[in-house]
Amino acid sequence: MQRVDLGHDEIAINVDLSRLVGEGVPAIRRAIRARMKRRGVEMRPVLESGMRDHEAKTVDPALVKAIVRAHGWFGDLVSGRARSLCDIARAEGVTDRYVSHLLRLAFLAPRIVVAILEGAQPVDLTIEALTKRIDLPLAWMEQKSRLGFDRR
Repeated sequence: MQRVDLGHDEIAINVDLSRLVGEGVPAIRRAIRARMKRRGVEMRPVLESGMRDHEAKTVDPALVKAIVRAHGWFGDLVSGRARSLCDIARAEGVTDRYVSHLLRLAFLAPRIVVAILEGAQPVDLTIEALTKRIDLPLAWMEQKSRLGFDRR
């Protein structure tokens, strides 16, 4: 590979095969329409190969981990293994505020959870964005709408 160029609206890959094949072989250039999209504190390229923002498949490990923790903590509370958020926080070495923010994720609509596990969530849906949403409703249809899953 010779170089990769990140532009405002494309990613271009330039490959020079002359070292492998021999002189006289023209360099190959492949450009893919893409744009940079902010995801929390990072910038990430989003390919525009006919897909809309929310169809880009990228599993977010932090988001998946947070959902798994939330379900586990909720199970601990329901079963009596933990008596309070403070008990969970102490056991996990985090603050009770952090536990309360993540615990909300245990009430996400099942289809939203499946989409997140498949990496099919909206590009801008990060753990930071999701846990800072105080207005996250319990109604699953409204969750889908507010989190950008209704654009499918």
